[in-house]
Amino acid sequence: MNRAGALASDFGARVAPLAGLVIVLIAAAITSPSLFESSNLRLILFQIGLIGITALGQTLVLLVAGIDLSVGAVIGLTAVIVAAHTDGSDGALPVAILLAAAAGAGVGLLNALLVIVRGVPPFVATFASFVLVEGVITAVTRGAPSGSIPSGLHTLGADRVAGIPVPLLVFAVLALVVGVILARTSAGRRLYATGLNPRAAAMSGIRTPLVVASAYVACALFAVLAGLVDAGYIGYVDAQLSRELNLESIAAAVIGGVALTGGEGTVGQTVCGVLLLAVLLVWMVELGTGVGGQLAVEGAVILGAVWLQRQTLSQKRSVKG
Repeated sequence: MNRAGALASDFGARVAPLAGLVIVLIAAAITSPSLFESSNLRLILFQIGLIGITALGQTLVLLVAGIDLSVGAVIGLTAVIVAAHTDGSDGALPVAILLAAAAGAGVGLLNALLVIVRGVPPFVATFASFVLVEGVITAVTRGAPSGSIPSGLHTLGADRVAGIPVPLLVFAVLALVVGVILARTSAGRRLYATGLNPRAAAMSGIRTPLVVASAYVACALFAVLAGLVDAGYIGYVDAQLSRELNLESIAAAVIGGVALTGGEGTVGQTVCGVLLLAVLLVWMVELGTGVGGQLAVEGAVILGAVWLQRQTLSQKRSVKG
């Protein structure tokens, strides 16, 4: 494989999410024109904001060759803490948010300690955290929707500015900030270096354990923010709704082109993946596929994205060889 072929393959991998988005929009226009009604478009924009916030955190973890399966649990835990501490009162909301952030950071730190200190594989470590936190949530809620969320969170979760959902605006600002950090700062360079080759990064003076821990804690804090958005949108505690964001946050980043092997990917790619996934999920709802159909389609898209990544990586290696 010559260099031109490898470059073409890499370009194809980068534009694949946008091409997929165009294909989905065309297919939806043919099979489900109602997707483009105002109510569905608002839902898509909200989904972009909610999934996007979690996907940004997941991107940071993926870049250090990790994965975080506790995102959905942290989102549910955030809603539980807010509802339990405030009992629907706006006056207690600031303290509740601080408590939720502390709890989320604690989960992120636990993930980091398991991965770094104990050497537990990220998949196992974060899934264990997910089970632990979900157990706490189930014990508190007894597995049923409950609690009352302060109306003050409604602004974050359900309000619109100039017709644009606030969660989408929050995601846009965060994406810009994280994108600049990754592309323009030493912190971003350390993150990429740690993901690409942790041993070489450590030998060059980078404190790789601190970099990895920071990624997991940041991912958990993004999940806390997503939990506040979700709670403000639905107005009560329902942990069942947040569990799907485990897969969706990973799917959005991977579909966009962020490598599961670490060290490769950009915020721009994650944004593309979020756009494609949000439209795809709402289209599946319009088609009436149910949860099973949505999971099947998500899984197929992830497999396709991973296959494309592997093909691109293989071609790059053949050029270097």
